[in-house]
Amino acid sequence: MFKTKGFSANNSLKRRAVIVDAPDLPPDECEFFITAAGVADTDKVDIPDTPGLDFEVEKLYEEEGSTSESQESKLISVKGIGKGTVEGLGALGIISITDLVNANPDDLSSKLSGASSKTVLEWQKNAKGLVKA
Repeated sequence: MFKTKGFSANNSLKRRAVIVDAPDLPPDECEFFITAAGVADTDKVDIPDTPGLDFEVEKLYEEEGSTSESQESKLISVKGIGKGTVEGLGALGIISITDLVNANPDDLSSKLSGASSKTVLEWQKNAKGLVKA
């Protein structure tokens, strides 16, 4: 009359259910057939404890805080600055957006290869926009 798709046990709820594939069967008739099969009275069924199901979920990531320091520390978010530039700036002691904004553009351009004073000024302008946001 109906096809059984599978059997499911939910140990957290201590319930078991039969998955039935009977799209034409009204819900009240499905309930009748399941009850007739003795599956509906799951409270009376003794479900053994399964060893080894106790586990802890490892935290795989850290949530970003909404502090200004986390926003300031992302030099890579400044338009025009890539990974290589972030590494170069880090070697010069520029590790946050605030450090970049407060730095002397002429001094940075002379110490950082491939960056002119005009480029550093553009980075600082873009960085100031991020600090205000």
